[in-house]
Amino acid sequence: MNPLLTRRAFIRGLGILCAGWNVKGWTAPLTTIPFSFSLSQTSETRNLMGTFVSITLLHPSRDQAQAAVGAAFQRMEGLVSLFNRHDPGSALSVLNERGSLPGPPPELLKLLRQSLAFQARTRGLFDVTIKPVLDLYESAKEGGRLPSGPAIRDALGRVGSASLTLSPKKIAFSKEGMGITLDGIAKGTIVDKTIAFLRKEGIRHALVDAGGDLRVMGGRADGLPWRIGVYDPDHESEFLEMITLREGAVATSGNYMVYFDREKVHHHILSPESGRSPTGSVSATVTAPAAEQADALATALMLLGPEESRSFIDRQEHTSSLLLTREGTKVYSRRWPRVTGLRQRLE
Repeated sequence: MNPLLTRRAFIRGLGILCAGWNVKGWTAPLTTIPFSFSLSQTSETRNLMGTFVSITLLHPSRDQAQAAVGAAFQRMEGLVSLFNRHDPGSALSVLNERGSLPGPPPELLKLLRQSLAFQARTRGLFDVTIKPVLDLYESAKEGGRLPSGPAIRDALGRVGSASLTLSPKKIAFSKEGMGITLDGIAKGTIVDKTIAFLRKEGIRHALVDAGGDLRVMGGRADGLPWRIGVYDPDHESEFLEMITLREGAVATSGNYMVYFDREKVHHHILSPESGRSPTGSVSATVTAPAAEQADALATALMLLGPEESRSFIDRQEHTSSLLLTREGTKVYSRRWPRVTGLRQRLE
C-alpha cells in the first residue's frame, strides 16, 4: 500500500497512561478509562496516512466523547481522500495526472496557498512541486540504483511554483510533467483541522497524534501539561527529549523510514535547488502553535542544516527547534522547552 505519508512516529504524546499506543492492528478498540470524579479519558487509534493516528480526549460525558472521536476520524478520512497523491481518485492525484483541476475543492486550494506561503517564508526550501524529483528517486530505487546527475537536473526543470496557477476556478501546471506532493504539510493540516473540529464539539482537553505530527489543547485535566516524548532515531527504545505542552503542536522530519540507500544519505527530503538530500541533520523537531506550521518548518530545517536552522527559528515567533546532526550532536534553538530528566526508557 502506498500511504499518504510514511514517517515513523518519532513523537509520542504520553499524556495519560500512554493511551492508544500499544496497538498492533489497523484499528484499536475505542476505550474509556475513569480519570477523575468529573472526567474520563477516551482514546482510539486507527491506521491512517500510513501511520498510527491516535485521538485522546478528557471529557465529563463518555457518550459525547466517543461520538466526537468517531466523527473526528470520519472528518480525517475525508481530508486524506483529497490530499493523498497515491490514491488515483483523490483530487491531488487527478491534478498530478491531468495537469489541471477545474473547480478544485476549497480545502485543497487553501492548503496549496498555505504551502506557497511557507515556501516564501523558508526562502524556497519548502516546495510542494518537488514531486518530479521524488518520483525520479523512487523509480531509480526500484531499479536498485540512484538517479544520475543529468536525470536530476532534468527533473528539477519541472519544479517551481512559478509554473503553478491557483484560483477557485482551476488549479493548473504550465509545464508538462509537473506534480505536487503534500507529504510535508498535509498531515499537520489534518491534525489542526481535527483539533478545531473537536473544539467545536465542546471538547476542551485533547491530544491528536498522527505518527510524528501532534497537537494538544487544554492541558491534562489535572492542571498539568501534556508530556511529549521525541524518540532517539538511533535508540528507538529511548527518548531523545521530553517536552511539555498545554497548547500547541510538535512535528519531526528526518531521514528515517523513506530513504533510497542503505546509509540513509539519500532520503525523501530533497532540495528544490540541488535535487539532493541534506547531509548535515538526520532529524528536525519543531514546536509551534499549529501542526501545519511545525510540519512545514521541520522539513525546511532539515534542508537548512543545524546552525542556520537555529538562527532561522530564533527569528520566528512562538516556535522552537531541535536538530540532531549525523554525528549525534543536538542543536537547540533559543526557545526550546527544556525539561529535566530528558532521557527516559519507554515502558
